[in-house]
Amino acid sequence: MQSSLDGSAPSTGPAGEHSSDALIDTFIDALWLEEGLARNSLAAYRRDLGLYAAWLKAKGKSLQDTAEADLNAYFSARHASSKSTTANR
Repeated sequence: MQSSLDGSAPSTGPAGEHSSDALIDTFIDALWLEEGLARNSLAAYRRDLGLYAAWLKAKGKSLQDTAEADLNAYFSARHASSKSTTANR
């Protein structure tokens, strides 16, 4: 089992499925290892993915269930955000 940068082990949900937090941790770890991104950049990715995961959860879905239509719907729902925030996300 891979640990995250903060030393915590990824958590699993029902039937051993990885939680959104564990998936995000794994992705952030990969970005850090492969791209060497700055701490602030990693924090921004973590925040944005957390917001998206929360939005999906409210829709009864998970990060593992994400499809292109989900991303389009999320960005559409967040259209009121500033252009720079939307571009980042």
